[in-house]
Amino acid sequence: MDSRTSRLPTRRLGKTDLEVTIVGFGGIPIQMVSEQEAIAAVRRAFDLGVNFFDTARGYSNSEERIGKALEGRDYLVATKSGNREPEGVYQDVLRSLENLRRDRIDLYQLHGVNDDDDLGKALAPGGALEGLRRARDEGKIAHIGITGHRRETLVNAVRQCDDFASVQVPFNLVETEILETLVPLCQEHNVGIIAMKPVGGGNFTNAPLAVKWCLNQPITVAIPGMANVQEVEQDIAVAGQAELTADEQAQLDSMRSELDQRTCRRCRYCEPCPNGVQIGMLLHGRSIIRRMGAARWLEWGALDVIASADNCTECGECLAKCPYNLPIPELIREALDYYRTIPELTKE
Repeated sequence: MDSRTSRLPTRRLGKTDLEVTIVGFGGIPIQMVSEQEAIAAVRRAFDLGVNFFDTARGYSNSEERIGKALEGRDYLVATKSGNREPEGVYQDVLRSLENLRRDRIDLYQLHGVNDDDDLGKALAPGGALEGLRRARDEGKIAHIGITGHRRETLVNAVRQCDDFASVQVPFNLVETEILETLVPLCQEHNVGIIAMKPVGGGNFTNAPLAVKWCLNQPITVAIPGMANVQEVEQDIAVAGQAELTADEQAQLDSMRSELDQRTCRRCRYCEPCPNGVQIGMLLHGRSIIRRMGAARWLEWGALDVIASADNCTECGECLAKCPYNLPIPELIREALDYYRTIPELTKE
C-alpha cells in the first residue's frame, strides 16, 4: 500500500450517502505529538486510502492539524461538540469549519451524551440539536450524529430522534455488549455505527489484530487513534485482509481473557459512591493520560479525583452494582499506583 491506488473497502454510513472506508482515522492522539508528526500521520492515512477522519472541538489542536494536513484534498470529516446550548453548538460548528478549513462538515456529532438526562436536554426545544439542525439547514453540516459511552442512552437516542445518521460508541474485543442491543436497533433504523476505542484505549497488546477483529463485526467504521506513521500503517494494513485465522483467534481469546475482568466500561452503574469516591474517573484516568496527556486530565480535576480515593472504605457497594463483576477496589489501587508515576500528578 504505497499510494491511493490501494483502495480500501467502504461501507455506507447509515441513511447518508457517505461511503466511508472501514478503517477511519481517530484524531485524539495527534494532540500528543509534534505538529510535524501529526501532519505526517494524517497525510499517510490519506495516502493509504483512508477517507474518514474523526476529531472534536474538545481535542485541543486536532481539528487544526487535520485541516492543515488535508486542506484541498477530498475526504470526509466528522467532528463534534459537547455544548448543549443551540447557539453554543452552532458557534462550535463555525469554529470547526474554520479550523478544518472547510466549507461544510460531513458529520457533526453531539459529543459525550452519557445519560438520559443529558440526552433529554440535548433533544429538547432550546437544546443542542436545535443548533445542529440550523447548521444543517444552512448547509454548514451535512449530517448529524451522536456519541456516548452508555449504550442504553444511545438506544434511546436512536428510538427518539430520526435526525441521527450515526452513533459513535466504544466497541472492541472486550466491550461487545452493543451486539445484543444497539447494533440490531441501528440496523433497523438505518443508522451507521462508528466504533471508537477499537483497541480499548490502548489496552490491547496487539492493536492491529484488535482492529481486524472489529472490522469483522457488524459495524460501519472503526476509528483507532493513530499518533504516528507507524501506527497508521499497522492499523490500515488489516483493512484489506480476510477473515481471522485460527492463530489470530487464539491470540484474541488470550487478550480477551486477560482484560475482560480488568476493563471498566465507563457505564457508571457503580456510582454514586456513598463515600464520595469518583470511581469512574479514577478508573478512566489512565486512558485519558495515554490519549490526551496528564495536563488535560488536570484541567478536568484530576487531583480532586485522586484525592477522593482516600474515602474508599472497601464497603463493597460498588462491587454489588457493577454488572461486569469487576474488582473495583483492586482496580482503584492499581490506578493510584500508576498515577504516582506521573510527575504532573504528584502533589508538592
